[in-house]
Amino acid sequence: MDPVRVADISPESDVVTVREQHSAAAPPVAAHDGVAVVGTTFAGQVTVWTAKAQSMFGWAAEEALGRDLRELVDLGLTDEDFAEFVFIGAHGAWTRDLLVADRFGNRFAVRMTATLAVGPDGSDELIATLQPFAPEHQLVTLRERPFRLIAERGSDLVLICDPNMIVTYAGPSLHASFGYRARDVIGTPGWQYVHPLDVPQLRQEWQVAMATAGEQRELELRVRNAAGQWRWVQLRISNLFADLAISAMVLNLRDVTDTRSMIDRLESSDRLLAEFLDAALEGVWVVDAAGRTVLANARMAELLAVDQNRLANGSIFDFVDPAAAEFLAHRLGHRAAGAREQYEFSFIRRDGMRRWLRVSGVPRYSQSGRYIGSIGMCYDITDRKLLERQLERRERLEPADEHLGRRVDDSDRHRLAGAGFSRLPMADRDDAVPGLDRLSRREFEVVRLLLHGDRVPVIARQLFVSQSTVRNHLSSVFRKLRVRSQQELIVLLRERRFG
Repeated sequence: MDPVRVADISPESDVVTVREQHSAAAPPVAAHDGVAVVGTTFAGQVTVWTAKAQSMFGWAAEEALGRDLRELVDLGLTDEDFAEFVFIGAHGAWTRDLLVADRFGNRFAVRMTATLAVGPDGSDELIATLQPFAPEHQLVTLRERPFRLIAERGSDLVLICDPNMIVTYAGPSLHASFGYRARDVIGTPGWQYVHPLDVPQLRQEWQVAMATAGEQRELELRVRNAAGQWRWVQLRISNLFADLAISAMVLNLRDVTDTRSMIDRLESSDRLLAEFLDAALEGVWVVDAAGRTVLANARMAELLAVDQNRLANGSIFDFVDPAAAEFLAHRLGHRAAGAREQYEFSFIRRDGMRRWLRVSGVPRYSQSGRYIGSIGMCYDITDRKLLERQLERRERLEPADEHLGRRVDDSDRHRLAGAGFSRLPMADRDDAVPGLDRLSRREFEVVRLLLHGDRVPVIARQLFVSQSTVRNHLSSVFRKLRVRSQQELIVLLRERRFG
C-alpha cells in the first residue's frame, strides 16, 4: 500500500497539519455534529481543513489541503456572493444559511460565518465556520436576512460564538490584542482561553445571557494570550439570536490589564499606607474643610478613646469638649488661610479624662489649588504636662530639699523653668519621684525630651550637643533616680504619676 498523507490535529485549535502514514481512505460519515473550520487563499486554495470538515464533507485533510475549495464542496455561491463576502469580510462577519453538498452528493443545511483574516505568512486568508442545521430548519436567504455590520470600536475585540461558546468569527484586532491568528481561534471553545478560576463565573453569566433574547452580561476575567500570559479583559456577552443579521452570541472584549495593574498598585499602596499609619506612635487625623474625618489611624482613635469606625464617620468637633472644639475651629481657620503650625491644647475625652496633645497641622489642597482640608499629626504630651505640674507643686508645697538639706532657692526655680517644667498647671496628683530634684537643668531638659518621645540623636540636635553628651546626661539621671535604662525611667515616672 502506498503511503498517503493524513492529518495531525492540534488539540488547542483543531487545525490540521500534514504528515506521512499508511492509511486507507476514510469512509463518508453521515452524522454532522460540531463546527467545521475551512480556510482558503483569495484564489480559493484550501489552507485550513479541520477534522470536523473532514467528517462533514468526506474529504481527508491530505486530499483537501492545497486544492480549490469549489472542487471539494458545492456551496452554491455565485461570483457575486464571493465579491460581497470580500467587501463585507474586510469590515466584519459575513453570515449565510446555505444548502451544501458533500463529496458523495449528500445535501444538508449549514450556517456559514466567514471573515477575512491574515494568514501565518502575512497574506490574506478567508476563514469560515460551517455549522449544520437540523433537517427541519428553515433556511433564511441573504435577501431575507438583513446584514448588520459587526465593527470593532477602538481597542475592543469582537467574537461571535454559537450556543456552545464555539468561536465562529474573530475580529481583525485578534492578533494585535492577543497574538492569535483567526485560524487558531475560530472553531474552538472560547472558555479554553479563560483562566480556570474564572471559568465558573463565565459559564454562569453565559447561561443567564443565553436564557433571554437581547440579554447582555458584563464581567472581568483573565484570558491567556498566544505568549501564555494572562491578560485581564472586560467582557460583554450579548444574546443576538433574535437579530436575523447575526443570530448568534456576540462577545466584546477589551484588554484592561494596565488599568487593573494600576488599581492593584493603588490598592497595595493604600494597604501599605494603612499599615504604616496603624503602626505609627502618633495619631494621624485628616479632615475636610468642614472638619469631617477623611482618614484617621488606630492611634488617633486610642488618643480620643473612641472606636475607629466611629471616628471615621465623625467630625473633629464630635470627640472633644466645647472649649476644645472652639479652639480647634479657630485653628482650622488658620489652616484654611494656608498656615502650617504647631500648637498644644487640652481636651476632655468622653471617658472624662483630660488629655494634652501637641499637633503639627498642615493644609490640604486639590490639584487645582483649592483648600480641601487639613492634616494633623497628634502627639500625646499628657505625661510631660503631668510631670511639669508635679514639679510646680513640689516647688510650692515642699520648699525643703530632702536630699541635700537645703531650701529650693531662686536658682533652682530658674533651672526648672528653663527646662520647661513649670509652665502650665494640670492635675491634682503629687506622687514624688525620689532623686528628681537632684537633676541639673540640662538633665531635666534631656528627661523632658525623652518623655516627649524623642530619642538620643533627636535630643542631641535639639540641644546642640553631641550624642555622647546626651548619653552621659542620661547615665547621670539613671544613677540619681536609680534606674538602669530609658524604658525603666519612663515606666518609673508613669507609675509614680498614675499608680
